Amino acid sequence: GVVESIIYRHLQDRMVVKAIDRNHRRFERRKVTLPAFVGESQWQTREFKTGTIIDISLGGIKFSVPKGTELEIKIDSETSLCSVIFTLPDSQLRMNVKCRPKRIYELSEEVQIGAALVNPDFNTYLALQNYLS
Repeated sequence: GVVESIIYRHLQDRMVVKAIDRNHRRFERRKVTLPAFVGESQWQTREFKTGTIIDISLGGIKFSVPKGTELEIKIDSETSLCSVIFTLPDSQLRMNVKCRPKRIYELSEEVQIGAALVNPDFNTYLALQNYLS
């Protein structure tokens, strides 16, 4: 009876921990609506398309572009990078971050891309940290 009780409690505790630990992200994301320019990393800035940042963190970004926007994005490819240019609220710093796409969600009128930031420079990282704290 005692052993059964200990095992039962242990299993219950593990289930609670699993339920709490569902978010596998290293950094908390903040929901935002920020205008942005999105393009493939080899494009010239004038070729970038308009998009919207949906959420952002120190490690990643989720943005959307209208369905039909010409972007060739490959998920999780080591060579597939895109660039996102934006300005945080109350900031004068124009940020140009390189991202590695991780997930693509096609909706009725837009395509959402979840991406990991790739080596942001110090000023970008600092601005993001200040904005998110």
